[in-house]
Amino acid sequence: MKKSIAIAIIGLFLCSGMQSCKKMDLDPLGVLGEDALFGNEAGARKYVAGMYSYLPIEDFVYHPERGFRWDNYWQNSETLAAMSGEMTGQFWGVAGAQGFGYWPYDRIRNVNTLIAGLPKYKANYTEQGYNQIFGEAHFLRAFYYFALVKRYGGVPIIKDVQDPTADKEQLLVSRNKESEVYHFINEDLQVAISMMSGSSERGRANKYVAAALLSRAMLYAGSIAKYSSYSNLSGDATDMQLVGIKKEEAEWFFKQAYDAATTVLAGPYSLYNKNAQDKELNYVNLFLDLDSPEDILIKEYSLTAPHNNRLKHSYDATHLPNPTFSSDNESAAYPVLNVVELFGELPITDAGGKPVRYTDRKQLYADLEPRQRATFYFSGMELREGAERRSFDIQRGLYKTFPGKAADAQMGAGTAAINSESNRILAGPKNSLFDYNGTKINITGEHGMWKDGHANNTRTGFYIRKYINYKMSTKDVKLYNSTQPWKVFRLAEILLNKAEAAYELGLIKNDETLKQEAFQYIAQIRNRAGAKPYLYTAASANLSGKYGYPLDGNLQFIREERERELCFENHHWWDMRRWRIADVELNNFVPNSLMPYLVLDELKYTPGGERINSFIFIREKEPWNKTFNFEKKWYYEPIPGGELNKNPNLYPQNPIY
Repeated sequence: MKKSIAIAIIGLFLCSGMQSCKKMDLDPLGVLGEDALFGNEAGARKYVAGMYSYLPIEDFVYHPERGFRWDNYWQNSETLAAMSGEMTGQFWGVAGAQGFGYWPYDRIRNVNTLIAGLPKYKANYTEQGYNQIFGEAHFLRAFYYFALVKRYGGVPIIKDVQDPTADKEQLLVSRNKESEVYHFINEDLQVAISMMSGSSERGRANKYVAAALLSRAMLYAGSIAKYSSYSNLSGDATDMQLVGIKKEEAEWFFKQAYDAATTVLAGPYSLYNKNAQDKELNYVNLFLDLDSPEDILIKEYSLTAPHNNRLKHSYDATHLPNPTFSSDNESAAYPVLNVVELFGELPITDAGGKPVRYTDRKQLYADLEPRQRATFYFSGMELREGAERRSFDIQRGLYKTFPGKAADAQMGAGTAAINSESNRILAGPKNSLFDYNGTKINITGEHGMWKDGHANNTRTGFYIRKYINYKMSTKDVKLYNSTQPWKVFRLAEILLNKAEAAYELGLIKNDETLKQEAFQYIAQIRNRAGAKPYLYTAASANLSGKYGYPLDGNLQFIREERERELCFENHHWWDMRRWRIADVELNNFVPNSLMPYLVLDELKYTPGGERINSFIFIREKEPWNKTFNFEKKWYYEPIPGGELNKNPNLYPQNPIY
């Protein structure tokens, strides 16, 4: 049956693009007709299931410049997080900002075919069955359009099945305004919410899943309406509102986001708290548990799925060092200090600016926020269970002496006096030894970093922990061997969506109650994270100089809480774009590292000969000085050149292209 469905779908694709089908008098053999597909619930459900596998989900097998489900997905470290400055890697900076020409109108046609055809067979369905599939179809179409509008701004809205034999002028549809596309998404999702039930099989939509997408999409639209004028993009596409939304629409979109989030929060979901007594472990498990009450929609993976289905990924093998924690590939991307310190400044200096001395590197993070410890691997943290349990051993080098302030190290510059080769000892080969007064001492840690930086050994002083499956055996950590699910929507995002929408509405309406309400949702996030409460203040700091538009400290905190909670989940790249801050945040941005050193002249020994270490942590520039930049034109991707050639009515091109 599965094969027949596939054949039928292929047949529909071919007929949709070939005028010759019209001239055939006979139904093609071996191809199911519409009645077989849509005439019964089982057929329609399988037709819809096929669409899910091509949904534009930016998950483990998404590459920002090569697309969804791309072939060489062993490069799972090349993510949106590596574009947004949350991580840095050996080969990857800001790339892919101009996208990969995503243009899924063949998929949209499939959905339109279902929406047009299904009503003819309504009598064959139960009421609930019909409503579910009809609602899912609208959800799927909205999902595709959201993937388009956040990339290109306005695109053609095609809600009916085009007749390939129609006049050329009917087929060459012009772009709609960006605002109109968001309104269309809203209409589709309102239909989906009204028709679907409140529960569904795992991995499929229901009314709350549709409301979650609506919450996200309307928040994007509200932000673009409020902030797009500050990007100063100009040209025909701007004048025609193909990109950008009028500021006066912001309130309506934010209200839609707020209401949709309210709908989701009334549903059966709750923040993950199965390990409430251990908030660090709880946050780690949140991303591995297939039965999390926080999950609204997930994408599952399986080792038994056929290879070409892209239902296996390589996340563990591409983010953990080989051979200690991986038996294949090597780690190739590392969290940057800037994001680590978004959770709070690390205790690396004393009141006088001198580096704090630690006898054990673990002491650095002992009192940090549990969510922070669950998001990053620090030096000294342990991974694996039983006999395989090992520590991350991260050390940049040795100082013979370090009597001064941390600032003396000048962010690791080789020209700093204290970093002279006679005082700061770095090493190339892993685990090379230094002879200090007759004692052989390791210069670098087993997991980094080498003198000149190297893939597999961290170049920032950290490894990513979020989403890493700590229950896997090292021998099983290989390419195409990871199956932890991708969280498409989880309740924490919805709380953050509602907080942001409420605060923005409070600003627009000058409503103090709404602004305070926003922090009710922030409090839930921070309580689960084990973070200190945020104290709302009506007289918050004026940060208007930060991005060149009005901004207060409360809103900035909401934005930063979003990044803390959702980092490495492929949100921040899009958040920076909709807030129109990417050209500031990524303006010649060189990420920072945090490097542990052992200070040799402070070593002591117990009477039994046991060494008492003196570790310091120095804030440094990323050793390869990888620089991020963002051009303003990247707030939108260019309309694909091939599509412009086929349809000149898609002009004008987006600004600056």
